[in-house]
Amino acid sequence: MSEVIQTKKSAEMQEIEDKMTMLVQTGRIDNLIDLLAVVSDQIEMTTTPIVEKMVHSIDNIATAGFVTENAVRYAKRESAKNEIPSLFGMLKLLKDEDTRKGLAFMLNLTKGIGKQM
Repeated sequence: MSEVIQTKKSAEMQEIEDKMTMLVQTGRIDNLIDLLAVVSDQIEMTTTPIVEKMVHSIDNIATAGFVTENAVRYAKRESAKNEIPSLFGMLKLLKDEDTRKGLAFMLNLTKGIGKQM
C-alpha cells in the first residue's frame, strides 16, 4: 500500500501554480520558451566586436545630435542679433570661411542624399 503525502502550500505557491497551469493550458508557455531561446541566442552571438560596433554607432549618433544642436543654437543667436541680410549681405557672408565650410557640407550632404535616391 502506497502512502499519499500531502504538502501544505502557501498562498503564494498556489498562485504561482495556478498561473503556470494557465500558461500551459493556453499554450503561452511555448511563447515564453521561444522568447527565452531568442534572448539566449542573442547573448551567445554578442561578441566584443559587435558590442564595440554598436557603441561606436551610438557615439556617432550622439555626436551628430550634439553638433546639430550647437549649430542650431548658434544660428538662432546670430539671427536674433542681426537683421535679415540683403542679397549683398548674403554674398558678404560667403567671405566667411566657416560659412563656406557649412555651405559646402550642406551641398555635399544634398549630393549624397541625391545619390541614394
